[in-house]
Amino acid sequence: MSGGDVVVRAAVAQDDPERVFDVLWQLAPDDARPDAGRLATAWRDLHAQAGRRLLLAVAGDTVVGTLDTLVAPNLTHGARPYMVVENVVVAPEWRRRGVARALMLAALDDAAAAGCYKVQLVSNAARTDAHRFYASIGFAQSAVGYRRYLTTAP
Repeated sequence: MSGGDVVVRAAVAQDDPERVFDVLWQLAPDDARPDAGRLATAWRDLHAQAGRRLLLAVAGDTVVGTLDTLVAPNLTHGARPYMVVENVVVAPEWRRRGVARALMLAALDDAAAAGCYKVQLVSNAARTDAHRFYASIGFAQSAVGYRRYLTTAP
């Protein structure tokens, strides 16, 4: 899928995880950047995980947005899978230019192709602009979410 100067595509193992992480770091800029070895291991694991697909929005050779999906097997709803969406982020200079919409529409297409019965995501309560965006593409605030953060390993 493409729109204007941006192409949305699945990340491949040959992509540079450091360049992808440069965009992702906006989600938690106070966190320490993982060392190169840990990042490379996570990158390999991501690509090896069944049902996992990281979408990238790319302008030329620059990663300008990401969206991470996981299609999970399920025993309810006719044993149809569901998709979880995480790590939706667009570089600040590319916001409000249709990048997030292109990423989300690509994820929704993937979910439909996988036979998913739903796509779910959670968003920080303070991100009201993001909530308006999600509503504009058909998502409804239909659940109460909970998180429990665990102590990070050294």
